[in-house]
Amino acid sequence: MTSASMSFGSNMRYGAPRGAVWAGKAMAVVIKALRQADTWLLTQRRPEPQSVQEVLDWARRVEASEPGFAADLRAAALRAQDKA
Repeated sequence: MTSASMSFGSNMRYGAPRGAVWAGKAMAVVIKALRQADTWLLTQRRPEPQSVQEVLDWARRVEASEPGFAADLRAAALRAQDKA
């Protein structure tokens, strides 16, 4: 059995498109900055509400952006108030 080789076109190697290396490095910097910001935000701890009134205040603050979550907070606060 013999082996045959074929050549398709030229063996020309193409480099990265103009600006690709710069754009790649810029994106790496942006991604690193976003990761650092994410880590920083995750380390910021807000005090947890300790009373029913604090939970109801929290529900009022998030009502506009997260109405379902606010409803859950109110329901939990009222349930806790009924048990007390």
